[in-house]
Amino acid sequence: MINDREYKLIVPKWDNSGRKIKAEELEEIGKKMSEHFGGVTIIPSVLGCWKTPEGKLQCEENVLFSSFRDSESVRDWERQKRIDEEFVRNLARRLGERFGQESVLIAEDKVEVSFIKGRYEKELPEERTGVDWFKKLI
Repeated sequence: MINDREYKLIVPKWDNSGRKIKAEELEEIGKKMSEHFGGVTIIPSVLGCWKTPEGKLQCEENVLFSSFRDSESVRDWERQKRIDEEFVRNLARRLGERFGQESVLIAEDKVEVSFIKGRYEKELPEERTGVDWFKKLI
């Protein structure tokens, strides 16, 4: 039975006043999700669109944050699932207030999570570690 979860949070790159959200602020979201889930995948540019009350298509550029929870790695799965759901909802609520958003999209999907072993390298090359990826990509 598949019980693993993927939690997604989609955050705009600009607040409703037109101010670009700083890379450091978006990096902080990634840190919070990584601290809670043990890791985060960030897609630095996704387009989100919706229909306005007037029937027009409105789009904005967003950042997608995604974290996984392997149900087999925790003792009390139901409790952990509630903790994770509450964490993501509270984070989205705080971000909506901070960035002046009417709503912040979150999604929870049932998935199968597997970590496939590779070859561990003690030190990564400088070109992979010496880059401020948030400033470069966001």
